[in-house]
Amino acid sequence: MRTKNDRKRRNTLSRREFLRLTGAGGGSILLAACGAAPAAPVSEATQAPAGAATEAPAAVVTEAPAAPAAESPDKTVLTFWTPGGSDSFCQNFAVIAADYEKRNPNIDIAEVQCGTGDQAFNEVLLARIAAGNPPDATIIWDSPISLGARGSLEPLDGLMSTAEFAAKENWPAPVLASCVFGGKTYGLPVAAGTYAMWYNQEWFEKLGMKSERENFPKTWDDMRQMSKEFTRWEGDKLMSVGFIPWGDQYTLPIWAASNGGKIYDAASQKYMIDSEQNIEMMQYAVDWINDEYKGDYQKLTTAGNWGMYADDTLGEPGFQLGKVGMYLSGFWVVGDLYEVEPTFERWNVASIPVGPSGDKPTSGYWPNWLVIPTGSKQREEAFKWLDYMSGIGIEQWFKIIPDMPTNKKVSTELVPSRAAEKRGEPFALEVSDFFRKQLDIATPMWDSPVQNFANDQLARAIEQIYNKQATPKDALAEAQKACQAELDKVLQSL
Repeated sequence: MRTKNDRKRRNTLSRREFLRLTGAGGGSILLAACGAAPAAPVSEATQAPAGAATEAPAAVVTEAPAAPAAESPDKTVLTFWTPGGSDSFCQNFAVIAADYEKRNPNIDIAEVQCGTGDQAFNEVLLARIAAGNPPDATIIWDSPISLGARGSLEPLDGLMSTAEFAAKENWPAPVLASCVFGGKTYGLPVAAGTYAMWYNQEWFEKLGMKSERENFPKTWDDMRQMSKEFTRWEGDKLMSVGFIPWGDQYTLPIWAASNGGKIYDAASQKYMIDSEQNIEMMQYAVDWINDEYKGDYQKLTTAGNWGMYADDTLGEPGFQLGKVGMYLSGFWVVGDLYEVEPTFERWNVASIPVGPSGDKPTSGYWPNWLVIPTGSKQREEAFKWLDYMSGIGIEQWFKIIPDMPTNKKVSTELVPSRAAEKRGEPFALEVSDFFRKQLDIATPMWDSPVQNFANDQLARAIEQIYNKQATPKDALAEAQKACQAELDKVLQSL
């Protein structure tokens, strides 16, 4: 599925809004847009908080949801949660559960609990785990490693070894890596929207540019040069943009990898935030903003909605309005794009360009993870439900919300119905296949025990750099020091 400050995803509660509200993404939003409404990942990332949130906050729950259903004499009752979602997302699980129950007459899936009301999902879940009465299984939009390393999730390795769909070999290695810590697997990455560059083909052609995917810029330099062709000012008023460089802490690992760097290395358990490649990456963005957008990042990101989702403050999305030439986002937009009808018909996607110190294209992803909380009363039966969800239930899920299935046993013929309706099934299938192949080149992400803490520190560094409160070198060095210290503290406590 997940967001992170760049899309509405779940309408009533996006993954990014979820992270913000639970403390995983921090406290205040500094600029307009995001969380639940992905009005421009570019502006959303810098909205992130200046402070750092704890990875697993102590939970004081005053009005927790009803206790998990007890096992009946005739059937095993399983309880299943999601962190939130739109009505269609949540109600679809009743359809999925009904199919599972037909296949397994001894199982009753209790009514799915979608969110935890006004209380933060993570806090309620952790409180239930601490009290010994968690749901039997749940979706999470928070790194399984960060929860599993603290003993809040059940390791699944033994169960995966005999699974029909969820065996380790059936998951793309870069995505499964987001679930593995200390040799143990704490989740199943059931769906993962990969990232690519979206662009307005008709606008390219109007400016005399070739619009085929193979002609899209291959390097940051080429994209930066092309971006100027789309950007238009009327005096001090910005009317349209080409591409606004990386401002989102959640996708920063992708841009780092595109420039030959890393944010975090799981093998060595070391952060690499202030590497030469990453300093170069952020200085490149500053120079780009100074050159094309007059150097005022806050003014730039509040001058319009330069994203793909409507925003209460900034209005209709600039991409659909034909005011944004190029934009980084994920596969989920193939389904969501037509929530606001575009002013043009033909759009396409292309590989992410390579930075000055990079040598190959890369991508990234935002998953939905399936997990079993520590203390689940029906661990084996819960895993069978998750195994079914990984290979069969995900197809019904996809019909309603086009989150890309990652399991290798799932049909590759699935296409988002809205895109097929608007652009034809062959195009929808080809674009889906393109995004699916991005899994093969995805950089490892979401694989740190202090993932949320690091997200906060990266957001703070981006904000300082773009607002010219610190140089890239100094801001990244500060983030590096804080993240490594927090990681070392957590590792020492395990």
